Amino acid sequence: MMRFIGSVAAGLFLLAVSSVGALAQSKDQDLDAKIKKLEEIEARVDAKLKKLENLEARLESRLEAGVQPVAVRSQVPAGSNGGGSSAAAIAMASAAAAGGAAPGSGLLGGQVSFRGGYTHLSSSENSPVFSGTGTGQDGWMVGGALDVPLMKEPFFNNTLLGQISMDFSGINGRTASPLPLNRGRQSIYKIAVSTKYRIDTLGNLRPWILPIGLSFLVNSPPSNSAAYLTVGGTTGAGIEYVLLDRFALGLAMSYNFYSKSLNQANSNHFSIGPYLGINF
Repeated sequence: MMRFIGSVAAGLFLLAVSSVGALAQSKDQDLDAKIKKLEEIEARVDAKLKKLENLEARLESRLEAGVQPVAVRSQVPAGSNGGGSSAAAIAMASAAAAGGAAPGSGLLGGQVSFRGGYTHLSSSENSPVFSGTGTGQDGWMVGGALDVPLMKEPFFNNTLLGQISMDFSGINGRTASPLPLNRGRQSIYKIAVSTKYRIDTLGNLRPWILPIGLSFLVNSPPSNSAAYLTVGGTTGAGIEYVLLDRFALGLAMSYNFYSKSLNQANSNHFSIGPYLGINF
């Protein structure tokens, strides 16, 4: 009887040990399965991250092709609101580009220039009362101009500007009036307002033309009618070379024409000379 009880107890003990081992083995298998699932999830996350990185790289390459948005994005502070501020910055960069300057250069496409050169009158002034017959037709000229960008024309992406210029010319020869008046050189002072079309697609070389403009002329000494102020028109052309973005060297010529009936004198004249431009 005792042997039977011992055998039963030994059998129960072996059964308990085997059950515990099987339970532990099943738990190990469950743990391995969970670890494998976590590894699979991690691999999927890594794959999605790589896809996002590739997408970001493609977007950046496309933005770099556009130039203006990338330049603006690099200047937006990290702590700023990325919505409104970045959009405003992109708009400002686009406006600067439309004015004829590269983004980030700080230039708007305008210019202040100083010039000098040669002036030739179509005919010398001949006023028996004021100037006599001693004046000539050739002389020197100094002046300056202000060019303000107005718009980018939509066909060739060149710049349309408005120009205000002032020129003073001294004509060779001295007046020889028969009257006891102070004698001196004939001088003309011109103020002109005109449109200017500048070609900006040839790199540093920029040809330009003045299609037409309004010119105001002060002539001294006056003509037979004693008038010294007249109004007329102006046209011209030129070419310049840009140096270091901020400076330009150029050659300008203009022809100015007036009505002889207004001041009883032929004041038409041609001017040509080099100039130094300061870009802004």
